[in-house]
Amino acid sequence: MKKSSILAMGLAALLAVLPLSSAQAKTYRVIFAGYFGPEHPNTKMMEAFKTELEDISDGQFKVTLKPNNEAGGEEKIMELTKRGSIQIAQVGGLLKYDEPMIAAWEQPFVINNWEHARNVFLSGGMKPFEGEYTKKSGAIIAGIIVNGFRQISCSFPINSMEDLGKMKMRTPLNDVFVQLFKALGTNPTPMPATELYTALETKVVDGQDNPYSMFSSMGWYEVNKYMLESRHIFSPTFVIVNEKWYNRLDDQAKKWFDQAMNNAIAYNWDLSEKDEAAQVEFLKSHGVTITQPSPEFKAQMIKAAEPVWAWFDKEVPGSKEIRDYCASVDPANKK
Repeated sequence: MKKSSILAMGLAALLAVLPLSSAQAKTYRVIFAGYFGPEHPNTKMMEAFKTELEDISDGQFKVTLKPNNEAGGEEKIMELTKRGSIQIAQVGGLLKYDEPMIAAWEQPFVINNWEHARNVFLSGGMKPFEGEYTKKSGAIIAGIIVNGFRQISCSFPINSMEDLGKMKMRTPLNDVFVQLFKALGTNPTPMPATELYTALETKVVDGQDNPYSMFSSMGWYEVNKYMLESRHIFSPTFVIVNEKWYNRLDDQAKKWFDQAMNNAIAYNWDLSEKDEAAQVEFLKSHGVTITQPSPEFKAQMIKAAEPVWAWFDKEVPGSKEIRDYCASVDPANKK
């Protein structure tokens, strides 16, 4: 037998027992888009996901991050993910346009503190309330991360229902918030977040509502110097994944993906809770006055918001069931 034939046979035998090199292994290219600023815990979550997934897959996954609206605003990245132009996105309550029940995840005054929020969103108990989201959208809800407890900021102090009644209030482009802030006595003015800094600076609106982290990362504290720690809504952020793309992953790739996603979600919750306290101190150091509502004022806000629950029950399927579920896992009800 020729020497070249013997060498070829030996090489073939060697390759048969060796694992595929990274060059030979299948490569999965992933774009993960978000709309939060570079220091926000949700952007940090994206970075943690990328680092772990690329590491445990030995480079078979190549993840490109596009936070801070780099791939477009929230609505655009949601649509791009549904179409498969990108693979993963962080999206808020806009998912309700494919599954109306998801709107009821942001009912006012139903989640009281961080322990309660973890019980609601990390236990798997909200899964039935996803309804037919995947069937209608073509995307999977891979997990729930934190937008956070929403607080009210304003150009003047808010200490009473009367003060709220003086506000021209920016709301998201979401009728849930319009209904709530009408009930609280403000003049709601829907507009996208991208226009908000200028609107606050020029007094087109008096204030807005967002978690501390969003208020800080977007720089709104520079033009709005008073905050009421109302904690009126806990807003989740959904991590959505294109269903067809995910289903094309082989079994090992799915395990890697799920592991990195689950660990990044856990990291996000821990970081978000710590970040809330850190943001309070940051905002105070930059001249923002943060006020705790008196028990009487808080009770008045909750009472004023009750018609919003009735609106939910009429307009959004599953609303009462979601409130009942949230109440069933409230640590305060188990003491």
